[in-house]
Amino acid sequence: MSNVNPSSALKPNSFVKRIMLVLLYKVFWRMIFGLVIGMKYIWADHVALKGPVIYIANHNSHLDAMALMTVVPSSRIHLTHSVAAQDFFGSGFKRWGMLHLVNAVLISRSRKASGEDPIEQLDAMLLAGRSLILFPEGTRGVPGSMGDFKRGVGHLASRHPGIPVVPIYLDGLYRNLPKGRNMIVPFGGTLLVGKPLVFSHEGVDEITNATQAAVESMALELKNANRLT
Repeated sequence: MSNVNPSSALKPNSFVKRIMLVLLYKVFWRMIFGLVIGMKYIWADHVALKGPVIYIANHNSHLDAMALMTVVPSSRIHLTHSVAAQDFFGSGFKRWGMLHLVNAVLISRSRKASGEDPIEQLDAMLLAGRSLILFPEGTRGVPGSMGDFKRGVGHLASRHPGIPVVPIYLDGLYRNLPKGRNMIVPFGGTLLVGKPLVFSHEGVDEITNATQAAVESMALELKNANRLT
């Protein structure tokens, strides 16, 4: 059985937890990323998104979830959950840290392993007004490159037409915390927030391809900008 209890995951967060997350991500982690690591934040669009949102990004580092939480509006940070793998983070201090410090929801990457459908668990969270942070590649990929997106984002967006899907491209965080390392090193990096994508009647594959194309386009745009610089 999965360690995720949908009913407990959807309970309203306390005021204390909300304040803790704001301080953790808008002050502490924003300082770490901005002043220590030297990461640049770039917004392609400053649209105010007040309801549920699906954030998607490429995935190369354990810092990725923390970086994305720093751009979530303070008013919804306690309602935003990074989706993480139960088989990797499902026990001990890692589990506690993901649930309480990252505000993550842990799901099984296989329906066979838990007997539950991960998409249905995430579907329930969106219906309850929560936002999700997804890494559609499914796992940390090869440093500096991006793998094909899994169809999970397509399934969720097709079930919830009108909910914005915000593409985000992360560059360089794999250098700041490489696989197998526990110490953050200041190598810089960039977090590029793209324009929200809104789907209505598109199919699962069409949405999956469109979201991957959006992130790849941002990666190319940043690469070309760096060449010009």
